[in-house]
Amino acid sequence: MPHHWSELPRPFYDDWSHRLRSAGHALWEWHLGLLDVQPPSQNGAKTAYGEIFEAERQRVLDGKPLQLVREPVWQAAYEACDAHNLSVELLADQVRAAKLLLGTIRFDDSQDLNAFIRHWAVAHARLLAGLAGVDQSWQLRSIDELGRGFFFVGRLMTLAQDLEHDQLFMPMTDLEQRDVTVAQLKAGDVDESLRRLLWKQSIRARDALGQGQSLIRDLSLRRRFALKRWWHGALEMLHEIERRDYDVWSEPLDLSLLRRMQINLQAVFGKAAGRS
Repeated sequence: MPHHWSELPRPFYDDWSHRLRSAGHALWEWHLGLLDVQPPSQNGAKTAYGEIFEAERQRVLDGKPLQLVREPVWQAAYEACDAHNLSVELLADQVRAAKLLLGTIRFDDSQDLNAFIRHWAVAHARLLAGLAGVDQSWQLRSIDELGRGFFFVGRLMTLAQDLEHDQLFMPMTDLEQRDVTVAQLKAGDVDESLRRLLWKQSIRARDALGQGQSLIRDLSLRRRFALKRWWHGALEMLHEIERRDYDVWSEPLDLSLLRRMQINLQAVFGKAAGRS
C-alpha cells in the first residue's frame, strides 16, 4: 500500500525541461520508494533493522544493486546521479533516514528531529537543486532551509495520518512545554494548548521558508517561477491551517482552484514575501 506521504504535492516534480525530466522523476521515485521499504523479519526486533539499512546504505555508496528497493527505482536514481554529476552520498543519506520511518516514531528534542530532516528532506532537496545546477557553497544553506520548510509544511498536512501510524514529527519537548499529550494529538482534541503547539510548528516552517527565500534571486526565470509557486503555495497552506484555527483533523487540507490561481499570479508578478 502506498505511503500516505506519496499523496502530497511533489515540489518541482513536473517543473523540469525535457532533458532533465526523467532524472527529476527518478530522484522523486527514489525518495518516495524508501517510504515503503519493508526489511526482512528479524523476530520483530526493530533494533536489528539498523544493520540491514547500514548494509543497504553501503551498497548505494558502492553503486551496487539493492535488496530493499525495487531495481527500476535504484537503477534510475543511480543513472540520474551519474548523468548529472550528483552525489550518491545524498541517496545514501536517505537510506540512513528511512530506517527511522518504520513503526513508532518519536523525537526527544529538536536536535534529534533536525538530524533526521538533514538526512531525509535536506538530502533530497540538495539532489533536486543540484539537478537544476544550483549547488554553489553559498547556496547550500538556502537549499537546506527550503528542504526543511517544505518538510515541516508536509508534516502539518499529514499530522492526523501520521498519528494513525503512531508517528510524530515534532520534538517531544515541544509537547511537554505546551502540556499536550500524544493521546490528545491522536484524538484531535483541539484546545488552546494544542493550538499553540501547532502554531509553534507553523512558525518553524515559516522561518525555514523565509531563510531559504534568498535562493529565488539566484535562479533563471523559469526556475524562479517554479520555486516562487511552490514557496507561495507552502505559505498559503500554512495560512489555511491558521484559518482553520489549527484543526487539521476535521477536513482534508487543500487549496481551492481560485487560491491556486492566485498563487500562480503571485509567482509571476508578486514579490517572494510571506504573510506576517
